[in-house]
Amino acid sequence: MEPAVFRPAARAVLPSLLLGAVGGAMVGLLAGIPPVLAALFGGAAAAVALGVRQVTGLRAVASEEGLRVLGREDGLDARWSDLRVGFGQSPRPVGPPQRYAIVADARGRSFAFADLAGAPPCAPVRGLDGDDVEVTDLRDAPLLLALVVQRAPAWFALPASLLAPPPEPVPEPGAAPASARSGEPRRASVGFLGVLAKLGGTALKALKTANVGWAAASAAAYGVIFSWKFALALLLQLFVHEYGHVHAMRRTGMQVRGMYFVPFLGAVAVTEDAFTSRWQQAYVALSGPIWGSVFALVPAGLWLWTREPMFAAVASWWAVINLFNLIPVSPLDGGRLMQALAYSFSSSLGLALTVLGLGGAVAVGSALGYGLVWLVALLGAMELMGEAQSRAGGRALRLLPERARFGPEHFRYLRAVVGPPLGSPSEAMWLRGLDRLEKAARAAPMSPRQIAAWGIAYAALAGGLLALVHFMAHVPGANVAAQLLG
Repeated sequence: MEPAVFRPAARAVLPSLLLGAVGGAMVGLLAGIPPVLAALFGGAAAAVALGVRQVTGLRAVASEEGLRVLGREDGLDARWSDLRVGFGQSPRPVGPPQRYAIVADARGRSFAFADLAGAPPCAPVRGLDGDDVEVTDLRDAPLLLALVVQRAPAWFALPASLLAPPPEPVPEPGAAPASARSGEPRRASVGFLGVLAKLGGTALKALKTANVGWAAASAAAYGVIFSWKFALALLLQLFVHEYGHVHAMRRTGMQVRGMYFVPFLGAVAVTEDAFTSRWQQAYVALSGPIWGSVFALVPAGLWLWTREPMFAAVASWWAVINLFNLIPVSPLDGGRLMQALAYSFSSSLGLALTVLGLGGAVAVGSALGYGLVWLVALLGAMELMGEAQSRAGGRALRLLPERARFGPEHFRYLRAVVGPPLGSPSEAMWLRGLDRLEKAARAAPMSPRQIAAWGIAYAALAGGLLALVHFMAHVPGANVAAQLLG
């Protein structure tokens, strides 16, 4: 079983990215590079620097054998049975004292950790060897404490009311069937009138899902740069594409927060849940390009019928939009599909391919002069940092020897032991994040046959879109879209 790596919570991320962007823009002015591209380069460089600092800095590594603290001279290395555990409170210059947990190995080398929840650092504490120890702000401090409680063991950290295993959950009347909860799409049989009613209901749901205000802002922004006709055509394709994601999410039982249009960046469908399987992740990722590609066949068919160049231009640009989303770089759809395939083998492979994809995007964007690719890479780098941090939580949950014994109330109490008190404003958000970690930790990998099927579907979809663009490359208007593909 893979070890869980706990790292300090990243601080001042946004100021660092802004400082990198400003520095990049200044260097760009001196070197004659376009300021926007130079700013994106500076922001991406700052994100890489933050990531390297997180990877190589102080970290606690938990495995089935024991706990190690790396990245400092007086590291800790102990088997779980030899680990000594204690708790305390450290004063702050202002405000209430900070609760913390401290562990030590047989040599007395100590490691103190807490969940500061954005609060300022507290005073150092005394280790078992007599030396002062900084209280490290761990993003997943309650999960590390859960491992210590179960593996050391240190059950005395829990009150008597939480020592008994939580009762088995009882399904509520009318709950979703197992097929919906497992991430598999639901199937239903309806007649012709039922199909019409379902299409009407789908259209109403789609309109309710989209954020009208942001859509209007996007239409205005695109209309200023291009024309109002192009702006409407672009928004229509983005709407259909993103609703493909929304439909797939709902079909597999996921809660959808909404569909949001972002001027100059496209649109995004946001869910409240985590994927319960890599198959579900692939299905949701590819549904958007599939819906958008099928919709692009409508103006293509109208062009074949009428030979009106406008229809060929619309079809070509819609195809290019979906092709762009199929680039295997996170957070694009192709990158999410690649993650689903790679993570089905191992999380290390998934993380490595994500990094390679970002590097490849930067190289291609620089060679071809596509500034937008730099922005995508910057967003992907920020998401990669969050993915790297969440891996520790998922691995920690899998390392719990009695995982079913800890329910939400146990984690709430453990968080209060090393962080904010029970009922704090940040508790609800933290519990939602924990629920997502639980689902991600249980995400089932795809079988080799499923991996092959989704890979073939991806290649066929990309090939079909390329063929569609080149088929109409000779038509005025559509030729501009074809030129973007070389």
